[in-house]
Amino acid sequence: MISIIVYLVHRTVYNVRMTRDRIIAAARAVVEREGISGLTVRKVAAGAGLSPMAMYRHFADKGALLNALMEDGLAAWDDMARALRARDPMEWLEALSEAFLHFALTQPHRFEAAFFLPAPKARQYPDDFVAGRSPVIAMAILRIDQAKANGQLGNRPAVEIALALSATCQGLCSMYRANRFASEKQFKDLYRTAVRHCLDSFSLRNTGSHR
Repeated sequence: MISIIVYLVHRTVYNVRMTRDRIIAAARAVVEREGISGLTVRKVAAGAGLSPMAMYRHFADKGALLNALMEDGLAAWDDMARALRARDPMEWLEALSEAFLHFALTQPHRFEAAFFLPAPKARQYPDDFVAGRSPVIAMAILRIDQAKANGQLGNRPAVEIALALSATCQGLCSMYRANRFASEKQFKDLYRTAVRHCLDSFSLRNTGSHR
């Protein structure tokens, strides 16, 4: 009897997880077709092969669905950041900016869900940076502290440098998503130049921290 109960519990958990995964996949498909503005519970339910009422057993409301979509995008970004292998901290930060660019260009809707979705549980800056609620920013802050210890960066707070780099990358990507550049090549060139300028602005020679 106990083994049957355990089997039923595991099967129920598995079915719930599979259904949630199907709903998230359907939500991503809606966003890819129609953008964030086209996302509705009814459309997602239809794509997942569920009734709207069945959807509410997994997500209490649209806000909960937006939170799940955001977390799905952030999980993809976290995987990309953890895959970086640069050993020098400055090279790692530059590689992180390149990964961010690649994410924006190759998975634009997942990127948008991660960073631009109006999800109720979206991280707040800079408080969530400081509290360590952003795994990627925590990784960046670790490299920034290493670069400071190596004499590669000045003595500005690590969270301040991380926020400036994040704002530079995210701001330029949002401009590109809004068709504010003449071409993708122009965007990439200006993006990489801006990242270099951002990191250079915190170097010892520019902050005067050597005095």
